[in-house]
Amino acid sequence: MALWGKSTSAASRPKFVVDNTDAQGSAGAREDVYATTAGWVQTSGKGHSGNDNSSATPEVLVCIRNLSGTLGAANLLSVDWDATTTLAHDGTGRFDMVYTFDEVVTVTSAAWSANQVYSNKVYVGLQCVGPTDMANDAVMIMQYYSGSGTNTLTFRGVVPADGVSDGYITDLNGTYAMATDGSSAVVDGNGTAVTAADGDHDGATPIAGVDGDTEIFGTGIKKTGSTINTLTTQAGSSSGSTTILTGVQLA
Repeated sequence: MALWGKSTSAASRPKFVVDNTDAQGSAGAREDVYATTAGWVQTSGKGHSGNDNSSATPEVLVCIRNLSGTLGAANLLSVDWDATTTLAHDGTGRFDMVYTFDEVVTVTSAAWSANQVYSNKVYVGLQCVGPTDMANDAVMIMQYYSGSGTNTLTFRGVVPADGVSDGYITDLNGTYAMATDGSSAVVDGNGTAVTAADGDHDGATPIAGVDGDTEIFGTGIKKTGSTINTLTTQAGSSSGSTTILTGVQLA
């Protein structure tokens, strides 16, 4: 099997870098490798890149002319967050999720704000559920925060004060969908609209993964460069059961 390719399959991604976030300071992590018009390149400013200048020209690992054009629209590969997070629910707690794509993406979105408003923003809807009945106590809107011009986008949410102590975070609509609103948009380096920015990331018809039609959330799906699953099934102490973001709980 070749060490790389030029299709959207997982097998095409360079195999001499490791699918492990901890490798960022050594051989390099696969999440830091993405497609450009020059081929497969590696993110600058990491330990493996030989310098700490994040603005340096990315190193070309495999030269394939117009690779990003050949691959089509950028695919959303995976998602990550701190899996040992305890969040305050007094309206000050911040929660970040980082999405990794196989190409550089450019975001048009209204500026992040410390509220639940998503007008003209790229966003993901989550909810806080109580530990007793696993029912919705409050909606938390994850707004686009940073990362435009790179292959990783950070979404930040503020935990509503209506959240309950020892509660959990889960999806709002059953699909962990990312959405654009109004004038917001996400395009790749070729100006192609990123379909994952307006599609489900779980459920029956996901628009994600290396091939563009698999989930990035699930009880058997790992976080970016990790051995930890994105979701865990959790039962309420008195009733109800649902899947929650692994390792995230309200204080």
